[in-house]
Amino acid sequence: MNTSPAQKRKFVLLFSGVPFVFSLAAQTNSWRVAEHALARLNGTNVVWQINADPAEGKPYFHPLATPDGTVLTALRPEDHPWHRGLWWSWKYINSLNYWEEDRKTGQSAAATELNRCELQPHADGSAHLTFDLGYHPWNAPPVLTEHRTVEISAPTNGGYEMRWTTEFTAMTNVTLSRTPLPGEPNGQAWGGYAGLSLRLNAATRNWIFSNAAKMSGVTNLHGRPARWVKFSAGANRPAVTIFDDAQNRRHPTPWYVNQQMPFFNPALLFHEPLTLAAGERLTLHYRILVTDQDDNRIHTSN
Repeated sequence: MNTSPAQKRKFVLLFSGVPFVFSLAAQTNSWRVAEHALARLNGTNVVWQINADPAEGKPYFHPLATPDGTVLTALRPEDHPWHRGLWWSWKYINSLNYWEEDRKTGQSAAATELNRCELQPHADGSAHLTFDLGYHPWNAPPVLTEHRTVEISAPTNGGYEMRWTTEFTAMTNVTLSRTPLPGEPNGQAWGGYAGLSLRLNAATRNWIFSNAAKMSGVTNLHGRPARWVKFSAGANRPAVTIFDDAQNRRHPTPWYVNQQMPFFNPALLFHEPLTLAAGERLTLHYRILVTDQDDNRIHTSN
């Protein structure tokens, strides 16, 4: 990705006196550091790993697992090799596709550029991650910028959470859009997705989707607004839940839910595009809760 001197990428690991593990022979509850990655370990199991290589553009979490080692995410599956575990991607910005990638070159029609990244693990097992990104046509200046922070709690009591906050700033007038829905011009049955996305391990296909209205199943959840959606193996079994914050634009958000992949996404743009004027900001907050045992704690939270 072509960068100007003002856009030189910066990748920083802030050690803060934390004991690190640099080999696969991990100790219980330790950190593992690579050139563009940081992983939280429980024994030899990776609880979560953030991958932030500027050459890939889009930072992503994979593997994302429960503290006891149940792996939740899939990375670059054959059917959609641009799916990257837990990650963020817009679909269309000003009609250019930022989502799909050419299977030969690995590039989208337009660029998501990682300009700056700081990964800060803490001695108590929590972490603070920050990212600065730009969205632009190839060989052109950004039309949209993003400042993202992800606060990750230490895994305790069989679970942990991520607090994901992202602020987008339009550098010019931008329209954020998605594949149209059936009934719209050029509509498709798979239309509606964009934004924070979770592509799940194929081994979880028999798990159950449910939401804050105590509805379950794809038919009842897909395209419907909800404060949160949960993907669970059942009572007292592993679960992952994404919460849409009450401050968010269009809250409660509609959800994109696909059982076959599996995949789900708080789909801000599901029913219609969103236009930002030059200089306008869009701030979004999400919470991701991962638990070894679905104990219904989420019903009284957020």
